Amino acid sequence: MKKRMIKIAMSLGLVMSIVPSFTASAAIGASTSNVTTNSLTLNWTLQPGENAVQIYKNGSLLTSTANTSSYPITGLSPCTSYYFEVRGTGSFGSTTTPMVTTLGCPSAPVINATATYNNISLGWSASNAVEYDLYVDGNFYTTTTSTNYSLSATPSRSYSIKVVARNATGQTAQSTKGVATPAFFQTYTQSGLSNNIVLSTSFTNTSSTSGTYIYFTLYRVSGSSSSYVGSTSAYVAAGSSGSIMNYTLAYGQPSGTYRIEASSSTAVVGGLSFYSN
Repeated sequence: MKKRMIKIAMSLGLVMSIVPSFTASAAIGASTSNVTTNSLTLNWTLQPGENAVQIYKNGSLLTSTANTSSYPITGLSPCTSYYFEVRGTGSFGSTTTPMVTTLGCPSAPVINATATYNNISLGWSASNAVEYDLYVDGNFYTTTTSTNYSLSATPSRSYSIKVVARNATGQTAQSTKGVATPAFFQTYTQSGLSNNIVLSTSFTNTSSTSGTYIYFTLYRVSGSSSSYVGSTSAYVAAGSSGSIMNYTLAYGQPSGTYRIEASSSTAVVGGLSFYSN
């Protein structure tokens, strides 16, 4: 009886010594390195006595390998997230990498803008992008492969400009920038004028909600200095156009060079001429 008990105990000890090798992971410490746009290296540490493993990509069997602790993974997509699991070839446990994203993601564009009363000149930079969607005030405007674009604008207005960068496989990154245009201001210079200085001009209020004034100021130019001569103004209703025709800004002026400055918060000049008679 005593001998029988000893044999049973030895058998149990043998079973207990075998069980860990079937329940422990075949590999531990799965990690990734050498990540590019379409490849990476998968690494792991084999447990003692193990040599063969199966590799799973995002839950699907990718391949099997043996007698190594790393494997090159190729054929990946740019800017795409993956996780990898290394399993034993039998009923062993496994080790899984953290989520890893391949290179090639577009960066958020860095937008620069220069504004005049009637134009916004845009430029931006972004890495890994092949084309860009441009939005103005939340509305799609155009798609371009250039990193520069010029927009028509109106004076004294704020714009929201969004640029969406897209890479070759469709992933995107975006940035938004606020741009404000200045009020309308233009100068017109004419030489050889004398006597009566006459103005003819047309103008349009670009605002559809508010009326505004447009101002015309005449200066006589002498070298680098100038002196005030005369002025006039006109009210322009919201969304309306108007004109000043053959209006005499000044009488009996000496011969010389004259400059008119036209300004308004939202109205713009359509055409302007001034002359003497």
